[in-house]
Amino acid sequence: MRKRGIAYKLFLIHILLFASIFIIQIVFQSTYFEPYYIHTKKQNMEEFARTIETKINNHEPTDTINQYITQISENNNAIISVIDDQLQHHYGSSLNNNYTQFVVRTKDNKEYNIIDDFLSIDYKEINEKDIISIDGLLMDDKESLVLPKKIKMGTRVLEPTEISTIFFEGFTNDNNMMNQQPKPITIEGKVISKPTESKSFTAQKNVLIQEMFVMMNRKEEQTFNNQIYTVRDTQTDINNLVLTKKVEGTDLVIFAVTSLQSVDEVIGNLNQYYIILFVFTMIIVILIAIIFSKTLSKPLVKMSTIANQIANQNFSEKYIVKSKDELGQMGEALNKISTNLEQKITELVHANEKLAQDYELQLKLKEKEKEFVANVSHELKTPLTVINGYIKGIKNGVYEQNDLKYCDVILDEVDRMTEMVQEMLDISRLESPIYQLTESTFDLWHTFLKVYDKFKAMADEKGLQVLFEINEEAYVNGDIKRIEQVITNLFVNAVKYTPKHNRINIKIVYLESFNKYMFKIENENIFIPNDEIEQIWDPFYRVEKSRNKEFGGSGLGLAIVKQILERHHSCFGVNNTENGVEFYFDLRAVSTDYLDY
Repeated sequence: MRKRGIAYKLFLIHILLFASIFIIQIVFQSTYFEPYYIHTKKQNMEEFARTIETKINNHEPTDTINQYITQISENNNAIISVIDDQLQHHYGSSLNNNYTQFVVRTKDNKEYNIIDDFLSIDYKEINEKDIISIDGLLMDDKESLVLPKKIKMGTRVLEPTEISTIFFEGFTNDNNMMNQQPKPITIEGKVISKPTESKSFTAQKNVLIQEMFVMMNRKEEQTFNNQIYTVRDTQTDINNLVLTKKVEGTDLVIFAVTSLQSVDEVIGNLNQYYIILFVFTMIIVILIAIIFSKTLSKPLVKMSTIANQIANQNFSEKYIVKSKDELGQMGEALNKISTNLEQKITELVHANEKLAQDYELQLKLKEKEKEFVANVSHELKTPLTVINGYIKGIKNGVYEQNDLKYCDVILDEVDRMTEMVQEMLDISRLESPIYQLTESTFDLWHTFLKVYDKFKAMADEKGLQVLFEINEEAYVNGDIKRIEQVITNLFVNAVKYTPKHNRINIKIVYLESFNKYMFKIENENIFIPNDEIEQIWDPFYRVEKSRNKEFGGSGLGLAIVKQILERHHSCFGVNNTENGVEFYFDLRAVSTDYLDY
């Protein structure tokens, strides 16, 4: 019942709303539109009458005044004529000689001008080259002007409703053109010319002539008044606005008439249109209300289904919001509940997963920490044991105190411990987030040659052949001291682990597509097991597990290399080649155009 109640209320609201809108529109239109339209027409007529009066008083040229009157007449669908008190035309439309509507030529080639008698006959049905027969009155001495009483076109007959007296009243004094007693005449011939004036124009002219004679007949009895009034044409049944205005300082009078037919037609058409639109809209409103009453429950059922799915932790389906009313807001709230609940549960799951990952990472870190401590302990234990043994041997007299070779052994072990501590400090420093590189531009080849000169004797001692070919300078950007440390560690590793009498290959290659230089060092006839390649960067990790002094080192060299190259955002790595093991890293290339040589 509640659903039907809402639908019923909406049904009534829609009907009342649309009915009210249409009723208000029609009432407003009927009450105010026509007076407003007529008021606007009157204002326009008064305005252009004042302008014509001003132009006449300013003695502007006749052509200028006529051109203005023509323009105003076309824009306002009006006829304007300026005459004197003797009915003589001065400006605007000429009313005396435009009564001829069409011309008929008889078989004896005589032409007759046929008068319309001011819309008493509808000449739209008459076309040029039609053969017609006319019974009428011969109106002039020249026997060329005919006022028709009956027109025959084949089987059709056109007759005027009545013979207007205006024609006789208006033109009996026109230079004695008219016969005092019109003579009956019957003619038959071909139409050779159609009228140029429209029916509405002729109707307005008819009204203007009538009012002109009325005003002129009264001018002797009373003072002439400037005014605008409404006249209804009895033949066309159309209202017209008529303006009469005397031009100050002259004997001229401005006569103007404009038809109100357009407003009558518009209001009539609009009323019919609104009636049809009202009926059509009411049908649509009723259909919408019926459909709405049937579909009102669908959103509620949909939201109930989604709520049950949310209760079962299924957040995949969302309510599609199609409106912003209470139902739409409820749907949006349901979607927000679903989204927020899904987000919170997802965040909780991710937090648990991250907690588990962090826990595993902590275990790994502890394992690495234990391993690191164990490695440090092991690395320090060996030199400390050696130093302790030699010192006890010297103290107990096992070794001679003045034998320098024992002192050299002790010093070597101290140097090893010092180197290890320094490397551990390097790793700690590089891992610090506040550590900053000292970047500059330098030649990578020159840096390598500097390292090569330091350790060339070590390579020669093993009979190793170091091959490289310098084609051009390779300027890069980076921390030159740290890059020199990287090259030193890689080169020393290559010398240590390359078997005697083999080769070490050095290359610096320009990668044009990346604008980088890549440094490659390959030591031949030695390989790293594939399952250990990723582990060689770990601290204290050695491929050679015996920790033989022949290879020396603390196991921290490659860990330091990794930290430095990561700080440089370098792409680095190691892989087995056909000949041995190749280490590589790249640095951003720098243009040398600005460098001073």
